[in-house]
Amino acid sequence: MASPVVPLKRTYNHKSHSSEDLKTKRICTAASIAAAKISQRAPTIEQVLTISEDAVWSLCKSDLRTHFLTLQQYTQSLSNAVPRVSSGAEIHDDLNEIPSPEILPPLLRMPVEIRQLIYRHLLTPPSIDPRLGPHPRQLQSHIYLSRAFEVAVLHLNRQIYHEALPIFYGDFLQTIFVTVDYNLWTHKTQRSGLVLSSFLTSSIRNLSLSIQLGSEKRKQKPDDFEAEARLIEVTKGIKKLRKWLAGADIQILRIGWQEPPQTYTLEQKKEILDGLRALRAVKVEAGDINWGLDWNKGKKFRFDVDYLKELERERS
Repeated sequence: MASPVVPLKRTYNHKSHSSEDLKTKRICTAASIAAAKISQRAPTIEQVLTISEDAVWSLCKSDLRTHFLTLQQYTQSLSNAVPRVSSGAEIHDDLNEIPSPEILPPLLRMPVEIRQLIYRHLLTPPSIDPRLGPHPRQLQSHIYLSRAFEVAVLHLNRQIYHEALPIFYGDFLQTIFVTVDYNLWTHKTQRSGLVLSSFLTSSIRNLSLSIQLGSEKRKQKPDDFEAEARLIEVTKGIKKLRKWLAGADIQILRIGWQEPPQTYTLEQKKEILDGLRALRAVKVEAGDINWGLDWNKGKKFRFDVDYLKELERERS
């Protein structure tokens, strides 16, 4: 009788790892990866000190952290270079001294009222054909300006930036043109990485808004599903516009409107326009409504221009 076959068992040499070793390994690996990323993308101190405010807003979190660490190392090296003195002695530190007026640029030695006049003279005369402006990441397309200016002026000095920006964008003859379009694909293809600061948007006083719901003729007007989808996209665009203009003191809001004929009822139009109440404009005017045509005279599909007055800021 044959003896039963005993199956052979393979033996494995398991290398035991303590939890402390695993934690140390993970920490070292993560630290090396982070150090490699920082070393690859670490900017110079000159790049950190000269970066514009708009560029700071567009930085991702990892790049922002890298810029901060570079600036932190630079400031620590400066503090280590300053000689330490006893607590009872006076510290003569060039970093903390206020610069005298003699070393300021000639423009900054002028009275602020004179500088404001200079900034206003840098604006071009109001144009019927608006000039191309920046493209904020929050909006669908570029904004346009009725009065252009040289952007390089804002990069001269931080003080000049804060003095000139409210004049360039908030002059009483300056109008900012914005378009809210139903075409979501256009929004995605034109999207920009530029994020305009709240300091800029709070300077805007006059706004011309164009709401685009389509330009088809009556025989080619969209079906009910497409028409409803356009309303949803335009409503989203107006919501983004409200968020972008949060804090702005809008004096004049001019609303333009374009839609296919016999498509949107008066109630649907009011639902969109009601989203502009939050802008609290002092005065609301009618812009170019349906190319200036009067084909929506019926009660159901008409555009009630008088309704725009109800969007104005309540006067106390």
